[in-house]
Amino acid sequence: MTKRTLLYILAMAATALAATSCKDEFFTIEGTLTDGGTQNIRALYVTDYETLQSEWVTMTDGHFEFTGINYDWTVVYLINNKKDVIARAAVKNGDDITINGSMADPHHIIVEGNDANEEWSQFMVQNAALYSSPDRTALNKAIEEYINANPDRISSTLLLLNDYANLQNTTSVDTLFKQIGIDARPSGLVNNYFALSQQLDNEKSNKNIPSLMLYSSQDTITTILTSRYKATLLYFWNEKDSRKNIISKLKQLYEKHEEGGRLQVIDIMMSPDSAGWKKMLDGDSTEWKHYWAPGGTLNRNLANIGINTIPYYIVTTSIGKQLYRGNSIDEAIATAEKQMQEGAATGKKK
Repeated sequence: MTKRTLLYILAMAATALAATSCKDEFFTIEGTLTDGGTQNIRALYVTDYETLQSEWVTMTDGHFEFTGINYDWTVVYLINNKKDVIARAAVKNGDDITINGSMADPHHIIVEGNDANEEWSQFMVQNAALYSSPDRTALNKAIEEYINANPDRISSTLLLLNDYANLQNTTSVDTLFKQIGIDARPSGLVNNYFALSQQLDNEKSNKNIPSLMLYSSQDTITTILTSRYKATLLYFWNEKDSRKNIISKLKQLYEKHEEGGRLQVIDIMMSPDSAGWKKMLDGDSTEWKHYWAPGGTLNRNLANIGINTIPYYIVTTSIGKQLYRGNSIDEAIATAEKQMQEGAATGKKK
């Protein structure tokens, strides 16, 4: 081998290595939809920094290509102008994903490029009729059977977080989630927890707070209900908050109404990482309920509530009607007190 040939080989190897290194710094999704035509579609996903990324992608004659950056796993949703989901893909930097099919038949679209997507796509194609049915009972059962048979597959996490329609059954969800191996539950997927179904609207205060399904400090997935209480005060925080003064005021409120049991005080930790969470709670010595919201403000259960700053407080009635929402602990407590007094007065009239 001549010196020139050796130098050429080394140069080509260096070029290939550089290309591979650069490729690992982004992901690419390329697709062809036979009936896509020419239009703009939107790519939505939650980034590593818990921000909602929304980008317009031009589709020309059914072909499109999109490049993004995410070091951990996330789910990219491709949405048309009618706000319908065209396709979904689980990606991280270094992935080259291809999407092929028809917009008219979304349950037979083929997604390739990594095992997680191929398995997720294959499951949907094989169960297309179940996805199309308004009764999701059979689909839920198929997902449960898949998770039971594939606890070590990331596709099991994708199916549970994105397609399982039995989320109100917290016992079932918690059992399935714990059955999936830790390595098959990438933190990015859990933290982003189906946060991309829709963007926040501007009238959050006019909507009743729904039942919220979050992780409890007992390591279970639990549903938070307001129906049993005259008033519920929700306190949203993260590890950067100075909680001493807030906790002191909340304790006074809680202890005042604890005997009657009709006031619910709960706090929800909004950080993506739960490390140190329980240790902080031990320091608070609080007796009310504690929860963690994977994905923070973009958690699927909180996406429609609209929490943009931390700390944040919401006070509701038993039907979930919002009486107060904002950053003032004093106003939140005053509102809760007023609701408890009105409730007591109403009770006396009865």
